[in-house]
Amino acid sequence: MAVNKTKFKSVRGKPWSEMEGGIPLNKSTLRRLGYAVVKHLKLESAKDFAKRGWNGRDPMGGPPIWKSFSFKVEGQNLEFYSSFYGMKELAKGDIPSRKMTWLTQEAKDKKPGNYELTKRERKLGMKKYGTPGEGTRLPLIIPLENAGGTIIFRVAPLKFADAWVHPGIAKFTFFRRAIEKGRKASAQIIAEEVVKMLAKGDPTR
Repeated sequence: MAVNKTKFKSVRGKPWSEMEGGIPLNKSTLRRLGYAVVKHLKLESAKDFAKRGWNGRDPMGGPPIWKSFSFKVEGQNLEFYSSFYGMKELAKGDIPSRKMTWLTQEAKDKKPGNYELTKRERKLGMKKYGTPGEGTRLPLIIPLENAGGTIIFRVAPLKFADAWVHPGIAKFTFFRRAIEKGRKASAQIIAEEVVKMLAKGDPTR
């Protein structure tokens, strides 16, 4: 199943190149750095979720948090993406209490394409851009985990005005930690690439 990915952070490669005397980073090196950061994003996000007793499942049915990350090289920058719902807010840190208007039937009816088909909807041959009123989607059902770890399913509120209120989330630090650990790993990666370039006789290539 295809999932939507959202860019949530962009990191400049130039400061990393300065770690080795300002030698420009080529795409191969940047890709290696990207893989290093993604590796630590998986590990550190899983740690943050485990500390809160969260299972890491995507509330919108996508891959779990530790399987949601990817990156893209854009010029001398690394752009990081995630399919996990709400990643932009999580990456920023503190999340204040607010109404979860996106977990309402009204939100799903307005933008049905933002809500992936459930297993049951796919089995019934329903359409991603349909609505319950048209008979081409099912009502929005939200899986919730109670204190005992049991998963229960609740029908989402119908209107924005009746949306559940999220109590807020204490600051997440997994992205900062992943970047720090990725940069530590980058010293060895860059050193290896510099050796390769010097062997070719042109350190600027």
